[in-house]
Amino acid sequence: MSEIENYRIDIVKRTNEILVDYYPVFQENDREVTFLMNCLLGIIIAITETEKDSRNYLRGNIDDDFIKFIPEKIGFILSKNIKEDLTTCDLTEININVGHKLNLIGRDKFWLLTRIRNCIAHQNIFGINENKKWIGVRLWNMNNSKKDFEIVFTIDELKD
Repeated sequence: MSEIENYRIDIVKRTNEILVDYYPVFQENDREVTFLMNCLLGIIIAITETEKDSRNYLRGNIDDDFIKFIPEKIGFILSKNIKEDLTTCDLTEININVGHKLNLIGRDKFWLLTRIRNCIAHQNIFGINENKKWIGVRLWNMNNSKKDFEIVFTIDELKD
């Protein structure tokens, strides 16, 4: 096993290597989503926990290069004061500004990754199935018992 020189950088590189080298094995055994979720969580925690104070690696806003990796199915509350519960309201009744993928351009990258991290850490995860096969995951974040962020990843989007 090779030496670790810089954990924050090496964990991302090593995770990418195992994605490239071992993904087919997990895919053949119908375990690719579990594998991808574990890789995603490991990378996000490694990055967000070291970024809290320094902001060395995620400095800057979401740009076109970063946004191409974000799934199309994403929604979030633009205001900080959530009054409606998105899980029980009819969409025609909601009177808050909801953002989608294009509204992410210019937002802080750290904000997005911490939302995804919180979804996974708090186990706000729903498996999406089609024809008795796991094809993706829906993740959501809760704030004051109200949903304020939701994103859906297909298997290919998780892999990317």
